[in-house]
Formats: sequence, structure tokens, C-alpha cells
Amino acid sequence: MRFSPLPRIVIAIITIFFTAALVAPLPFAIVMPGTAQNIFDKIITVKNQKSYPASGRLDLMSVRVTTPNNWLIGPEILYSWLRGDESVYPRSAIYPPGTTAESEEKNAKVDMTNSQNKAIVSALNFLKSNPQYGVTKNQLVEKNILFDVKRTGGPSGGMIFAIGVIELLTPQDILRSRHIAGTGTITSDGRVGPIGGISEKIRAAHKAGAEIFLAPEGNREEIKSPPDGISVVVVSTLAEAINALALTHD
Repeated sequence: MRFSPLPRIVIAIITIFFTAALVAPLPFAIVMPGTAQNIFDKIITVKNQKSYPASGRLDLMSVRVTTPNNWLIGPEILYSWLRGDESVYPRSAIYPPGTTAESEEKNAKVDMTNSQNKAIVSALNFLKSNPQYGVTKNQLVEKNILFDVKRTGGPSGGMIFAIGVIELLTPQDILRSRHIAGTGTITSDGRVGPIGGISEKIRAAHKAGAEIFLAPEGNREEIKSPPDGISVVVVSTLAEAINALALTHD
């Protein structure tokens, strides 16, 4: 059976169509592993009262996300799908309608500040409720605990901030010279909430050399096949996180 070649005009239209499909801006966002920052490296400090040096490393994790102002094209999305360490989401799943890069940055800074404040309160509440950690009343002073975080935003560092406060205020060696990482929001009463980009944060923590990763219970279903060499521990409260570190051995 013989087939007649397509008219040139049809070929031209098809070519234009597929070319346009490849370069047309699409409403997607790419989530990539970010950085690991040791919070004891000038991020958290205790002033005007007795504190205890941390023996290990405690990492605040972040992810990188394309901004709400970015419109991705087909080849960028295909490339991210082919990479094993990036995820592609509909932009509406990451950013509410009307979000701009400027408004997102502003909101992230506000969320970070609120997260730090809640972390301090939750840590001090934990120590008040657990006198066996040997922290006296005059050490439970909110204004003496300071944070200086420049490279990340958002509320997802809450649990790690709270653990860091407890580690510095208590004479017990909670970290025991280990490299710990984790993520999760925190409430003033110590409840740990889910965050976005959990898989990317675990991969970034593994790359940074973390031995243990503390993850929120609300993200349990998203955690599939973590890399070899890092133990993922799921918790729902600050107390569970501290107890997990006490029970987990090297």
C-alpha cells in the first residue's frame, strides 16, 4: 500500500504546533533538594545565662523551589522528571492563586520568625515539664535565645529549632556527637506538623552526611525508600523527637 506524502502546509502546521508545545510556558513548579545548615554554627545562640556546648551537628533542611513568577517550558519539565532528585508539581499545589515572588518571600520570612518564637516556647515548656533534665527556672528565659537564619524561610524548621534550644540549655548530651537532621513545624505545646518537600530534604540530609533524620508523622506516607545510610524516624511531638534521640544508638 502506498501512502501519499503530507502536503507541505500540513507538515509546517504540525511542526509549528509541536514547537509551540515545547516552548509554551506551563503552570508547573519544580522542587529540588536544598541545603543543610548546622544550627549550632552561628544560627542559634544563648546569651546572658549558662548554656552547654552541643557535641554533635543538628541540621536545618531546606528545599529549592522555582518561584511563582517562573513559567516552565516542556524541556525543563522533562529534564526534571528524568532526574532522580527533583519533583514536578502543578504550580497551584505549591503556591496559592495570585502569589508573587515578592509576596512569597515576605510570607516566608514571617513564617520563619513565628516558627522560631514557637520553637522557643515549646522547648521551654518541655523543660518545665521535664525537671529531670536539670534546667533551673532562671534558665527558662525566652529573650536570651536568639536566632540568625539568612538563607531559608518558612515554618518547617520549628522542630529542629526547638531541639537545638533544648540541647544548649540542658547539661545532658542529647546529640551524643551524632549528625542529626530533620524538619517539621512546631506549635507552642510541642506538636510537630507536616511540611512540603520531605523526600528532597531527606536526600539533601543524606548528601550532607546525616545519620538520623527526624520527620513529621504527617509526612509518613510520602517517605518511600530513603537512601541507604540514613535512618528516618517519624515523630508527632517534640517529646517523641527527644525520646527518639535518647533511644537511638549510633
